[in-house]
Amino acid sequence: MGKQSKYDEAFKQNAVGLVMSGHKASQVARDLGLNPETLYQWVRKHRDSVEKTPFSGERLTTPKAEPSSEARELAALRKENELLKMERDILKKAVGIFSLPPR
Repeated sequence: MGKQSKYDEAFKQNAVGLVMSGHKASQVARDLGLNPETLYQWVRKHRDSVEKTPFSGERLTTPKAEPSSEARELAALRKENELLKMERDILKKAVGIFSLPPR
């Protein structure tokens, strides 16, 4: 049986966030040194969890009420802000890795 790498939850969320923000999953996997299938599984798991309601555990079928345009804009801005934070954190980690002296 092969050795399986363990990735912390923050790393997984950052990788999924890049895919969800429009980056190609294959490129993100390559850049982060991941098996593409591993990243695809993380993305599927994320999408499944987002589609469930917070309390019932059932999938949403139709919206209960149309949110206001301000509420939609706020939600979109919050989502964009979260993705930008994840991208920033990944870049910080990459800078830290590449600024290490060679062995």
